[in-house]
Formats: sequence, C-alpha cells, structure tokens
Amino acid sequence: MTIAGSSCHKKVLDIEPKDLLSSDLAFSTPEKIEAATIAAYDGLQNAGFLSGRALIYVDLLAEDILDRNGFFTDLPRYNLLANSGIAANVWTAGYNAIAKANRAIAGITANSSKLTPAKASALIAECKFVRAVANFYLVNFFAQPYNFTADASHAGIPLITESFTFNDPGANKPRASVGEIYTSVISDLTVALADLPVTYSGYPDNVYHTKTRGTKAAASSLLSRVYLYKGDYANAGKYALDVIKGTYGSFALNAAVNGAFGAGNYQTNETVWSIPNNVDDNPNTNNALPQHYSPAGKADLMISPTFLNIATNKYFAADDKRRTLIISGTGALSSLSFTTKYTEVATRGDWAPIIRYAEVLLNYAEAQARTASGVDADAVAKLNIVRDRARASEPAYTTGSFANKDELIAAVLGERRIELAFEGHRFWDLMRVKASVTNKFDGDGVSLLPTQPFGAQKNIFPIPQLEIDKSKKVLQQNPGYE
Repeated sequence: MTIAGSSCHKKVLDIEPKDLLSSDLAFSTPEKIEAATIAAYDGLQNAGFLSGRALIYVDLLAEDILDRNGFFTDLPRYNLLANSGIAANVWTAGYNAIAKANRAIAGITANSSKLTPAKASALIAECKFVRAVANFYLVNFFAQPYNFTADASHAGIPLITESFTFNDPGANKPRASVGEIYTSVISDLTVALADLPVTYSGYPDNVYHTKTRGTKAAASSLLSRVYLYKGDYANAGKYALDVIKGTYGSFALNAAVNGAFGAGNYQTNETVWSIPNNVDDNPNTNNALPQHYSPAGKADLMISPTFLNIATNKYFAADDKRRTLIISGTGALSSLSFTTKYTEVATRGDWAPIIRYAEVLLNYAEAQARTASGVDADAVAKLNIVRDRARASEPAYTTGSFANKDELIAAVLGERRIELAFEGHRFWDLMRVKASVTNKFDGDGVSLLPTQPFGAQKNIFPIPQLEIDKSKKVLQQNPGYE
C-alpha cells in the first residue's frame, strides 16, 4: 500500500527496505515512525495474502467458482498436502504482517516521546488493526470454525503479540485455542476502534488514506464480521449498526451494481476498507485478481453453473442486475462465464475489496434477524437496501414475504452469496452456519464433486510442514495431514 506525496508521506505499498533495517533508524523521526506503521499494511498486501490470493482461496473452497486450468492444484478438491506451497505462503504472509505490526508497536512505544500522545495512540491502533486482520484470516484458514467445539477450545494458531528478533526461541509458541485467538482479535479491534481516526487528514490524498488504512468504520465493520463468525449476534448487530447510523462517517451503496469496482471506483462511499494495488505495486501476473478472474487475463477462474442456475441459487433472479457483471469469454472461452468485478488486467491494479458497505448492511440484517423473536422489520429494511439496487421485476421484500425468521435468515444468506460473490466470503459463510458444500463442480464444469460436510478435516489448511519441523514439534499438525 502506498502513502503518496512527499518523502514524508509514503504509501502503504512503497516502504523501502532501508526503512526497516534497524530500530534506531526506523523510529528516529515521526515520519519514519509512521512509515514503519504503514509497512505493516504492506504485509497484508502480500501476493499470497489479502491483495488477492487469500480471497480466491476462500471462494475456491466453496461452490461458486471453478479452477478451470488446475492452477490451484488440489485446493478446490480439499486435498492439499502438508508441504503445500499455498498453505505455506498464506502462513508466512500472515505472520510477516503480524511481525511488522508487533515491531512497530514496540518501536512506537519506545520512541513515544517523539510523537504527541494522540499520534502515538493512533499509530499503535493501526498496528493492532493490522494484527487483528492477519490473525482473523489465519485462524479461519488453519483452524476449524469457532463453533466447531462448544467452547472454541479446539486448536487455533500461535498467538504472537510481542516483537521478536530473527530465530528468537521465544517466538516458538504452540497453537492457542480458536477462542483465545478470537479474544485477541476482538481486543485488538476494540482498542483500535477507540484510537483510530474517522478519516485521515494532512496528506495530499486524504481519501486514499481513509480507504486503505485502519479507521473507526473499518474496525467496527470487522468487529461485526468477527462477532458474526463467533455467533454473537447481538454484538455483530451493534457494531454494524454503529457504521450504518453514520457514527464513523458517511457510507452508502453506489447507484450501479458495479459502482465499487474498476478504476476510479475504489474510493467511493461504498468502500469501507480495501487493499490497494496499482501498476507499480501489485500481486503480479500469477497472483492478481484480474489475471485469475478475467477472460482477458489468464482466465483460471470461471463462474460455476451452480451459481448461475436459479435451481441451485434460488435468490439470484433471472433479471437481477448483478447478472450484467457476468460475461462470456471469447473464442474457446465463449461458452464459459466470468465475473467483471476485476477488470484491470493490464495494470493488475484492481483493489481487493476487504470490507464493503453492502457487507455491513447484510451483517446487521442477519444479526437482527437472528436475535429477533419474529420477522424483524429493520432486518428486512436493511436487506432491501442491498437487494433493491439489483432487483428488476421482483417485488421488494416486506415482513409478509417470510413465514418466519428462519426464512428471513435464509434470504439474507442468499443475498450475501450473490452480493459478495468472488470477494472471499462464501466458504467461511457456509462453515460458520455449519452448512455443507453441495453442487460443487470439478474444474471441468461437468463432474460434480462429493458433498463436503462441515467439520471435514481438510476444510482447513495444513500447518506448513516446514514450520512444524522448525518448531521441533511444538506446533501440532491438523488432523488429516499427519
């Protein structure tokens, strides 16, 4: 990520190695302290992590996209090996982001006299936001969902909250429980929420900073998602509603269904927080979202017939405007369907949409629907805000559209599947409600794979075998990968 402008205003994507050489140099001035903070975001932007690949992995494990070229090996078939490069890259990138965040927290704390108290707190809040994001994605990739055990006591990931030097034995930690990781994520986000800004100011491009760095709205929105995954629907609704009410700034859906995607559309009121890319700093040809998704790129990922067919995606009406975001390829690809959410093939500049306002609305709608005793009118209203933008001939929902709250919840989950398609949500949305993956096609688009049930061993990634070996068995492997 990049912070544009003068040498004092670097972007999250442009941190030079010389800024990270020594603590004395990296934290010697207020400008360098801020640059070290922004370097933590650069860890999230890693090609194997949140700038594209991680979002793809979450969707490939579900049923709505197909790996038509076999580029992602056995991941879509739930058959990775313990030495999988995919798993190793996610693990390394996530913990690199955590290490950068921890290092910056230590450096800011040791050099706080060079900053105002408010600035020091704000920068530490950004680091905790980054650490929370990395831990949340890592625990969902490498551990079973929160509700896999009644008390979330099952194995999670190592919890690293200190800054360690290279090969420090103190960093060789066993896996904390999933519950402990969620507690840490919630703690970091809650602290961050208190000290992060609503918007950034004092930069040549304030809106860019506001959409790509931690803000109160981003922290509150992510807290809503974390609580939703945890099954704490009261808090999920609370933190989503704080954003919806405008407590942390103004957000709204764009008029067009594609209004948050493509060059020029990344900094609108629909974007809460994204990982930015540009022509000079992007995940490269083998990792960028447009390269994988676009028929003008590598076209590895086609949309599954399961997603397109009303019989297997019943909330996706035939005249839903979001079907205009689906195109056919050309030539040999003319019979295949692709998304147009990511189109900057030449520059690989598509931003990774980590949190959009549409998700916040749907988080609230689901949480409110689940906590209400009957069919909740406010949940229906928030669901309609998202659905009405895309519907054509279908009537708007009313409370009378649903016989009971379970029908409303199903409609919210169905809307979530369509609206957030290809943005890295589907598989984890299925897992958090203990659903199975059904109607999943193999890469040929013809052969159906067996149903993949909730709790299956290979729904999660293996702990990289190299990490287990380096830890001298302090780390324990996930079942099914021994």
